[in-house]
Amino acid sequence: MYSLCIFFLVIAAPSTISFHTEKHDTTKVLRLIELAKEKQKLGFPDSSEYYFKQAGDLAEKLDFINGKLLFAGNYSAFLYDQVRYDEAMEHAQNALKISLSLDNKIKLASAYNNIALQDQAQGRLKEAAKNLIRALDISNEIKNPTDENLSDRRKYLNNLSSLLLDLNDLDKGLHYAWRSYEIARELKDSVSMGKSLVNVMVAEAMAGKLDDAVRHGKEYLVIGRSFGDLPMEIKALNNLADVYRMQKRFPLALKTFNEALKITPATMPGNEVYSLTGMSNVFKEMGKPKEAKIYFERAFKLAKKELNMPQLADMYLTGAGINEALGDYKSALDLYKQHLKSNDSLRSNETQKTINELEVKYRAAQNREMIAERDLKIVQQEAELNRKNKWLIIYIFSWIILISGFFVFRTLYRQRRRTQETELQQKLAEAQLKGEEKERARTAKELHDGVASILSAAKLHLTAINDLQDVQVPFQDVSQLIDIAVREIRNISHNLAPEMILVEGLGYAIRSFCRRVNKPNFQLHCYIIGNLTELDKSCQLTIYRIVQESVTNILKHANASEGIVQLMEEKGRLFITIEDNGTGFDAESTLANGIGFNNLFSRIKLINGSIDIRSNPGRGTSVYITVNSHLHKSKRENLNRVNATPL
Repeated sequence: MYSLCIFFLVIAAPSTISFHTEKHDTTKVLRLIELAKEKQKLGFPDSSEYYFKQAGDLAEKLDFINGKLLFAGNYSAFLYDQVRYDEAMEHAQNALKISLSLDNKIKLASAYNNIALQDQAQGRLKEAAKNLIRALDISNEIKNPTDENLSDRRKYLNNLSSLLLDLNDLDKGLHYAWRSYEIARELKDSVSMGKSLVNVMVAEAMAGKLDDAVRHGKEYLVIGRSFGDLPMEIKALNNLADVYRMQKRFPLALKTFNEALKITPATMPGNEVYSLTGMSNVFKEMGKPKEAKIYFERAFKLAKKELNMPQLADMYLTGAGINEALGDYKSALDLYKQHLKSNDSLRSNETQKTINELEVKYRAAQNREMIAERDLKIVQQEAELNRKNKWLIIYIFSWIILISGFFVFRTLYRQRRRTQETELQQKLAEAQLKGEEKERARTAKELHDGVASILSAAKLHLTAINDLQDVQVPFQDVSQLIDIAVREIRNISHNLAPEMILVEGLGYAIRSFCRRVNKPNFQLHCYIIGNLTELDKSCQLTIYRIVQESVTNILKHANASEGIVQLMEEKGRLFITIEDNGTGFDAESTLANGIGFNNLFSRIKLINGSIDIRSNPGRGTSVYITVNSHLHKSKRENLNRVNATPL
């Protein structure tokens, strides 16, 4: 299963650039390193190494400390890919030294991870585990990690998964692979998700979950092709082909290995070995040991130079099986002994025990950290709850104050309204009394000046007839005087008691009043438009008095020659207009300061009506009154409506 494993280096990046020399020179170091990485990605290792060395020499010359750190981390990764593990270890340790001098925790974790990979490649699994755990401990200590910090942590977890799979610890290997994948998914980093899926696929294949392994291998292949990542595509094809072999789908396995072999450049060590070894295993399981040995010998020749210790140990076992099938037992035995020797050094009980202890300690530390974080969250939640409770109490108390204030205000407002209503009733009563006194005075004056004077004249005529019998006094004159007196009495009685007229309706009463008011020097026109709703007697009487009061004001103060009284009902509202062409007055000051209109206003108030008086000096006066007639319908009309039936 060596062909399924993949490892990742974390390349140190500059955090803060110190400019000990010219900015141009230090920037050149960074440009050279980026150029070297680009050449490495394109498959030109010689050009890449040239630019790496140029960058390293310039950083050393300038004593550019962050440039040295960046060079050491990236060059170590380059050497690892070139299977130059000793040189890679030297530069990884140099990166560790620089990180310690700068007290840069993030780069320190990266350096421990890179050293762990060199240890793992050379079979020092115990040391590799120690350095990986150190890297993870440092990473987990970072508070509020950035996306870059989380990306580094994902690589450390994935590398720990690879190490555990080398030891055939499938459960733990799968556990850390999934944790690595979850971080990549949180970061929405598709390439990293694919790289984490490799170890998921390894664990599933080793556990016999071949369908799941194929599914995840295809996901990995799609990601590699989508992003144009050739190394990822090659590894995905090799891994898928090996799972097809395990499924006994030999033609598909050979086709997939060949597909990987065709796109593998010579500048990518290790990949060709995987393809050739895989094809060798396919032919072996197909019962074709001769074809298997051909591919194995090609692979084994490259493997001695390109594979790391764990993978080379598996190669010995593959070769032993092929030679045994061919009957070459001596070669098979030699290769098997090499396998046992390598495998024992890699998977000794002591090594596995140490690694298990380290992993347990790491989990325990993580658990303690999780408990601490949980306790901290509990404290924070309690503090937040206390804060919310405090604001809730303030909120409730504020509402209590507001509601109490509202009820106090409403109580005071109602008391004030009752006081105002009482005062208004008193004013209305006073105004009504004044109106009645005024009406009595007017009636007394009419009786004195009108009826009394006419009857006095009639009495004189009668006395003259009785005393002077020789003087011929026509009885016709006396009869005319009496008729005039009767009419005056009738007018006064109608004004005093219009209920007699209201039997005929409000319109008739107002027409009669207007006719009686007409004089030679003043004409009052009356217009009743449409049919008026029959109102209750009280409302009719009040409207009659309002019209009477308004016309009386015209006669007394307007000095007018002509006036109009108009009544019109529309949509349940009675509109009354009273106008004259008299001298007019200043409505604003007179209405605000005078008391002559109090009686009129009080009557309007009694029937819940509204009044608008408009006047200007020399332009006459207009009075507009509106009454909601539907509020004052007589009971008889309502009864008629109830008893009415449709035709």
